[in-house]
Amino acid sequence: MNISIDQDKDKDELLQELLHYKERFSIALKASKICVFEVDLVNQLYTFFENSEDIFGVSGAQILEDVKAYSFLSPQEYQKAVTNYFSHPEDASVIDNAFTCILRGESTSYNARMKAGDTEYIWCKLDVTPILKNGIPIHMIGVITDISKMKAKADELEQKVCLDSFTGLYNKNTTVKRISRILHHFSHQNHALVLIDIDHFKKINDTYGHVEGDRVLLSVSHHLKKVFRKTDVIGRFGGDEFLILIRDIPDRDFLHVKLHQLLQYEDSCHHITMSVGISLYSEQSTNFNELFNMADKALYISKKSNNTFTIY
Repeated sequence: MNISIDQDKDKDELLQELLHYKERFSIALKASKICVFEVDLVNQLYTFFENSEDIFGVSGAQILEDVKAYSFLSPQEYQKAVTNYFSHPEDASVIDNAFTCILRGESTSYNARMKAGDTEYIWCKLDVTPILKNGIPIHMIGVITDISKMKAKADELEQKVCLDSFTGLYNKNTTVKRISRILHHFSHQNHALVLIDIDHFKKINDTYGHVEGDRVLLSVSHHLKKVFRKTDVIGRFGGDEFLILIRDIPDRDFLHVKLHQLLQYEDSCHHITMSVGISLYSEQSTNFNELFNMADKALYISKKSNNTFTIY
């Protein structure tokens, strides 16, 4: 009889200890702003989701209920459904790589924009690891960390590094890198490299002072942002020179319209003109340096007349 009482007491103490552990675990998750989840890989079933409220504003119970229906899908459809429920479409390849690692029995870490159903996307860091049985992944444990503030700060610092501090356009180094990357990855599209020089800019500085010259540079920069699209690359190449890549040009008429709009710049105080040299991208000239040299030669011709453009 005494043994039975002691056993009941041990069970109560164990239960209390488990409850205390769960409480401490929940406090630790909230303090760290992370949530933990578990997936039964064999049955394609999420079995645990703790502290999701602090990440997504949705309870773990709700998430488990939402994704339960996916368990009856084929493996390919299951992966697609789960990806659509949790992640941003542009991060699909990152998620696919993570799934591949887990199914190979490997742990992995990655950053992605995450949500829970219809919630807003936030940047998260995910650390996931498989649990193996006889060398086969049967469960997956994952930790999700909210890194949205860290990502915003990193983006802000990256912008400072990438932008010309005076005009707010891309600086020379970033301009060249972005253009080179586009030429490499979008070789099937038509592009135009545009090199711009403000005519007689030195005379403005010498006659009216550098403060007035700076005002003109800012005004021209604002004009470029209005004329060209957000998908185009607009950079200050140095001094009074600007370099632009007009991406994915539908036809020659589109290019001519943009160039005429560019030369219609008006300044409130001075008669400002620009000379423009253009080189057209082709699969035979994918190298940035080749395109730039051709645009530079075209610019040399334009400067003989001022306020005109020449296509190499």
